[in-house]
Order: sequence, then C-alpha cells, then structure tokens
Amino acid sequence: MPALASGVLRRLFELYEREGVDAALTLVAPDSVLVVPPSMSAEPDVYEGHAGARRYFAGFDGAIDDVRFLIRETHDETPDSVLAVMEVTGTGATTGIRILFEAVVECEVRDGRVVRMVAHPDLATARGEPA
Repeated sequence: MPALASGVLRRLFELYEREGVDAALTLVAPDSVLVVPPSMSAEPDVYEGHAGARRYFAGFDGAIDDVRFLIRETHDETPDSVLAVMEVTGTGATTGIRILFEAVVECEVRDGRVVRMVAHPDLATARGEPA
C-alpha cells in the first residue's frame, strides 16, 4: 500500500533537518512545483523542479539561521493530498531575533514523491472556505 501524503511530507522535512536539501530532494519529483503566494511572502514566487526547491531553501541563507519546519498536525484530504499545519522557526542571521511563523502547506504526492506544495496562511484558506 502506498504511503499517505502526510507520511511523505513528514519524511521530507525530517530528511531536510537531518541531512539537508539534497537528501530531502529524494522525496521531491523532478517536475514538482512549490508556490509561495503573495499572502505568504513579501517576495512571492513559484519554484519549479529540484533547481527551484534548492533556490527556495537557499533563500534562507544569510537571512535566517537554523531554519526548522515542524509539522504540528496533518489533515489527509485524500491518500495523495494533505494539508499540514506547520511552524517555521529560525533565528535572524543579523539580529539574532528568534523567528516563528505558522503556515498551512497543501501538498500533493504522486508515486511517493511530492509533486506540488502551496503555502497558505491558515487551514480555512487552504480549504477554500469563506472568511
């Protein structure tokens, strides 16, 4: 039986934390898409494929140290899609100020690898529910 999307996403961030970007990319499809919309960033962008994923993670370099992604809860919408409520933490590289923000990641998996991730500010928005 294939792994649920939530398990794939958890393993991806565990690999990132333990072994870095290259290890995490073993769970990311080469044709993947990561979307950070304007509601989630002053610099929204679409990151495509492994090169895009590397560019996303490299965006923290020099700005935020010790970046960590903690999945607090998951909602398996289907076996291939999950909404994950996450905390992203780190320390400002220049200021030393502790950083914490919450996000919901909508994740789709195909053949045991992440094919799409979209960041959302909250669970209701990720589900397309009215405000």
